[in-house]
Amino acid sequence: MLVVAIAGTFEGRQAFEQEFTKALVKEGVHAVPSFTLKGGTEITKEDVASMGAKAEVDTVLITLFAGRDESAVLHPGRRYYGYAPVYGGGYYGRGRVYGVPYQVGQTSDFWAEHKSIHLTAKLYEINTEERLWQVNSGMEEQSDVATMRSAFIKSFMQDMASQGLVD
Repeated sequence: MLVVAIAGTFEGRQAFEQEFTKALVKEGVHAVPSFTLKGGTEITKEDVASMGAKAEVDTVLITLFAGRDESAVLHPGRRYYGYAPVYGGGYYGRGRVYGVPYQVGQTSDFWAEHKSIHLTAKLYEINTEERLWQVNSGMEEQSDVATMRSAFIKSFMQDMASQGLVD
């Protein structure tokens, strides 16, 4: 399997392909990262066919950016209550304790901006260009790209396992 990551930078492509290849090899798949065969960030269909022949593989796994979502979410505030005991006499002369609620504090409503990022992974047979598998995955965007990369790869590997493509 040839592993191709479509990325804006060569460093991003290299990091994604290395980690994905390592995960596939761990599952017993013969996988080759494409950056070892062709540098840069521009990859054409002809490049994939050429790299596949060089690597002696019959499938290509392509991962690419699928988009970003931003949404504003209202988080309602909370009110906190305490209870004051009130004592009262009953019909038969026994006392009862009643609680009367009273507000002791509150937090305000607030808006939060949620950003998510989405990636797509597709597995093709190189000679016929037949798509064998595809999955989309999204997550809350984080500042740590390495953590997001690992989470996406883990998600893709889990889906591949559930489809019987890896053990």
